[in-house]
Amino acid sequence: MELSNLTIISGETFDESVLGVVTLRQQGNIPFQSALLHEYDRLVLMLHNELEKERIIRHSIDGDLRTQTLHVDIQALERAVSAGDNNELVTSLLGGEIIWDPQGILENLRQTILQFDQPLKERVLFMEISRFLHMYVKSKRYIAAGCIMDAYNCVLIALYHWARIEVSEGGRFPEPAVWDQLKSQNTSVYKLYEELTISTETLEQRVELVLLACEFAIMSKMADCCTMLLTILGSRNEPWSVEELLIQPGLSHLEAELPIILRKLVSRSLIREITSWADANAGDGHTVRYVM
Repeated sequence: MELSNLTIISGETFDESVLGVVTLRQQGNIPFQSALLHEYDRLVLMLHNELEKERIIRHSIDGDLRTQTLHVDIQALERAVSAGDNNELVTSLLGGEIIWDPQGILENLRQTILQFDQPLKERVLFMEISRFLHMYVKSKRYIAAGCIMDAYNCVLIALYHWARIEVSEGGRFPEPAVWDQLKSQNTSVYKLYEELTISTETLEQRVELVLLACEFAIMSKMADCCTMLLTILGSRNEPWSVEELLIQPGLSHLEAELPIILRKLVSRSLIREITSWADANAGDGHTVRYVM
């Protein structure tokens, strides 16, 4: 499609610095569509390089046709794919029509998702095990404090991340409607989800049952799901500090999860802690670093 035609579709003008454009329309009774289409007839996703803001949103109307336009930085879209922190962008990319892609960026990214080979699979597995462990730990702490509803909420989210792990291990990119994806695999995770949500046992009993299953799953999946982190740790002879790890590509948005997963890997003897005297400006005690 010629660039001049794109101004008609989006309701605004732009130049050839736009890397790509995807459009998504309401499509009748299709089971799952992006929530970005809610109350809109059309979504236009415009991909930019080095956008000033990570996302710019504009709304327009042409007669009865309402359009929501998202201007998104390419790094935000790539992060949504690898980290799963913005499923709506991924849904739009997979389900929309690519109408402008002169460098093939959008088509290549779409094919990367559909093929789901390494290293994307390793990145997704590590993101999900990190979040799975984090929510499991939060649920354990809530139930110990007697906050049963909060424990329930956290273990439900933990199950969601476990479901995404199961789908990924099966060779498919985990989509937003992950429970529908997982249902066909007939795994124990889906049965645990039903046990947690519809069982006749007390809420506390249900949470404790699922937490036991989560603990076993974490122990059995840690090594395989942490390949990405283990590769980084083994990429040099010197041990890594948490600060150094958090500036590595793919780890920078795991501030809450990374310390927990490092401790779990140490306790499983999959990595080692190395201690040294703290720097002068770091206070008393020892600095802890990690190595394979």
